[in-house]
Amino acid sequence: MKTLSIGLLLFYFLLQISTVSAQSEAREAVQEILGRMNKSAETNAMEKIYLHMDKPYYAPGDTLWLKTYLFDAGYLSPAKKSGIVYVEIADDRNQVVKRIMISIFMGLGIGNIPLIRDDFQQGAYTIRAYSNWMRNFDEHYIFKKQFYIGSPDAQDLLINSKIAASPAVGKARAVIDLQLKTIDLQPLASTDLQLKVTEGTKVWYKDNLKTSVNGSVDFNFSIPEKANANQLTLSVQPLKNNAHTAEYRIPILYNGDDLVDLQFLPESGSLIGGIDSKVAFKAITENGKGKPVSGEIFNSKQEVVASFVSNQLGIGKVNLHTQVGEIYTAKIKFSNGTYSKSYPLPAVKPSGLVLSVTNGFNKDSLDVTVNLSPDLLSINKIYFLIGQSNGIPNYGAVFKMSKPQYTTKVSKSVFPTGVSRLTLLNSTRQVVSERIVFIDHNDYLRVKLTPNKQSYTKRDSVGFDIVVTDKSGAPVSGSFSIAVTDDAQVKSDSLDRSLKSDIFLTSNLKSKVESPGYYFPAVTTEKVWTDLDNLLLVQGWVNYDWDSIFGTQKPMQISAEKSFSINGRVLNFFNKPVNNSKVILLSKKPSFVRDTVTNQEGKFNFTRIFPIDTAVYLIQSRNKNGKSFNVGIEINEFKPPLLNPIKDRIIPWYLNIDSGQMNMVSKTITYHNEYEKVVNPNMLKEVKIKGIKFIRDSKNLNEDGGSDFALNEQELQKAGKTTLGDLLWKNIKGFSLGYGKQRNLYFIYSQRVHLIIDGVDIDFSKPEGGIEEYKEYFQYFLDYYTAEDIKGIEVMNSAKYVSNYAQAFMNPMAELAYNSFIEVTTYGGQGPYLKKTTGVFLYKPMVFSSNVQFYSPKYNMKNNDGGFDIRSTIYWAPNIVTDKNGKGTFSFYTADKPGAYTLKLEGSNMSGGIGSMEQKLWVR
Repeated sequence: MKTLSIGLLLFYFLLQISTVSAQSEAREAVQEILGRMNKSAETNAMEKIYLHMDKPYYAPGDTLWLKTYLFDAGYLSPAKKSGIVYVEIADDRNQVVKRIMISIFMGLGIGNIPLIRDDFQQGAYTIRAYSNWMRNFDEHYIFKKQFYIGSPDAQDLLINSKIAASPAVGKARAVIDLQLKTIDLQPLASTDLQLKVTEGTKVWYKDNLKTSVNGSVDFNFSIPEKANANQLTLSVQPLKNNAHTAEYRIPILYNGDDLVDLQFLPESGSLIGGIDSKVAFKAITENGKGKPVSGEIFNSKQEVVASFVSNQLGIGKVNLHTQVGEIYTAKIKFSNGTYSKSYPLPAVKPSGLVLSVTNGFNKDSLDVTVNLSPDLLSINKIYFLIGQSNGIPNYGAVFKMSKPQYTTKVSKSVFPTGVSRLTLLNSTRQVVSERIVFIDHNDYLRVKLTPNKQSYTKRDSVGFDIVVTDKSGAPVSGSFSIAVTDDAQVKSDSLDRSLKSDIFLTSNLKSKVESPGYYFPAVTTEKVWTDLDNLLLVQGWVNYDWDSIFGTQKPMQISAEKSFSINGRVLNFFNKPVNNSKVILLSKKPSFVRDTVTNQEGKFNFTRIFPIDTAVYLIQSRNKNGKSFNVGIEINEFKPPLLNPIKDRIIPWYLNIDSGQMNMVSKTITYHNEYEKVVNPNMLKEVKIKGIKFIRDSKNLNEDGGSDFALNEQELQKAGKTTLGDLLWKNIKGFSLGYGKQRNLYFIYSQRVHLIIDGVDIDFSKPEGGIEEYKEYFQYFLDYYTAEDIKGIEVMNSAKYVSNYAQAFMNPMAELAYNSFIEVTTYGGQGPYLKKTTGVFLYKPMVFSSNVQFYSPKYNMKNNDGGFDIRSTIYWAPNIVTDKNGKGTFSFYTADKPGAYTLKLEGSNMSGGIGSMEQKLWVR
């Protein structure tokens, strides 16, 4: 990693700056800018984070294994500010299902998340990782990755869909054709379906339809104006004997070439009349994927002025000379000679500046050109050209524009490998243009994996030697993680993201990069280099806060966390701090007692605590006589950020499946069938025996506490900070918001939900306003309570359990079939308005990830025949350390099926060196 002090930075001055005094003032101005940037980079050091996961998708019941790499962004050294990373998994409604902490040491952390079947239903999920400090910066720096949880089963369905957008008078409509088949490719004939179109928790459409004899069903619906048409999901649920079965969720992605979005982006941000410009373009489809296109650009007279051709990812570039007053449009040309609709290019401006950078393949320098329109020429017009990488200044120059064009060369050696930014500032320090480029010194770590044998068989012992060197061949000591997966069950994608592509490329860009691995081949070609430069022309980059550089730097709103602590304040009845109050911290697991006293601000702090699973702490304040007294305790609990969902949509495995995918599905089902025959040869058909869960102190109106579904105290203790609303969304099948006129009411399928807390119906004090106010009132209770406040949740939606509740809380004429009740029992037991106890605080923190080792079986001649081994993740090792000679080893045993394994290794020496690689291993 190359870093330069201000004294070593390169400065360029045109000799036309006539006096020594003027040159000195210019030099001082550049030094001031770079000095401010250095100070900001030191005070507000950004962090970059990456998660290496053992595989790209999972089955329910799997464990997700991960390693965290947390860097200081400027130097790719271990993050100095943060010692805790938060990892969370959110479902496709952006509801967080699980959140854990990972302890970080020297920038590295290890964790795992069991994907418990009751918590993680089949569907699309997003894993996110961040430190508290990272929340001060652009959300893009937070690690986000989509993945799918689901495993093919013999009872599953396959769905083919064709979705078209049909313009209608006043409203757009979606026209949907579905065909449903069983896993053995037989049509799902004459079957009732419940269909819903949702956007997050909103329901926009709902209907029951029946499939035809060939398993098809067609329908259409109006797309509401308030709906985000690109984030709609179709839910398909077969109904058997009026019972709801498995739900299949399909992202609504429209088919058709006319739905391609073609954008043109001039290199310097604008087209300036009379100045040649590089204009990059990007063609994407409704699912956000790039689409290869070619076509022509026309002027207002419909004369062709340029042609364009994209690469395989829909990205390309065209050189264009524009005229003031002209209007330019583009059309995609199809293979049959016809054209698409017209796509407008940005308007041509009569006045402006163009910063152009040529980043030649295998060239030592960047060629920089600045062109001005004639009206902006000034004898004393001064400009600053600043180069930086990850907020660290690397280059500074000052020049005067007395001619329409200024050119210079900037040595690439002053920049580190990765994305660098060139910014043009005018004499008043205002940004007038920017350009980002990729610098590649090919100084990535070299990793060589050597197997101990030429070939392997089932349950064979595999050994690998690792040798890691730098560019010059010198040995490198570092920490590496490796995942080995079975290609028959896990489809590996060499073009997917890696530690290398994330840290050097995508973490600096605003939008998602499709197939980032494409830009990091073993040997870079001129085509890949050109494609990478075009990518940076079309990709939005993370903004740099120039205003804070030249203005007053504001303090960060969120503090960094070196380690976990329990801290808060003790307040009296008048909300004033209580000084010198004794505070006691009690823990049962592990068992300990600690105490401290508050300072003048009423604050206290307990450190050196490592909460494990189900950790519960009792915090109590006492006066000078050791007696508990009537004060309030405030704990500075972690408040999670509200993060935006990823806009891209995951295509589920059962949708529009091709022959290659079908082959993998068939293998997975066959493997599991074989496994069941070996492990459970006499297994009877599953019989579900339902037991009644008794909730302590519940006000349940049914005899013996009868309910259709319940969560008890033990289950809720595992949910930690989960809100009541999230508990209901996650655990109650059919729980959703209504649609149409009932869009602000909650339902379990078609039954309206009534919320009872400690025997009190919240409708007892509902607002007198309209339905919108009632939704806010209802939502208040869903957000107010967390699992920590609740002993039990009971759901009544069948007639036999609804009856007593309807008699107690509803009009006698109400129909049972259209109502359901949720009884919530709290620890306070005082109804829906009180949940705190003065002087005492029961604190259930988020837990650190457990330090569980990946299970890797060991076979020998004595135990080589038992069981049936169908591991999809064959091996996971999160911390392979190479010694001073750059050497390390690892070993594992193969499973029971022949075929190919993929080894994916990631790692760093935590001082600028990054390595990522894939390798195949064959089992005969």
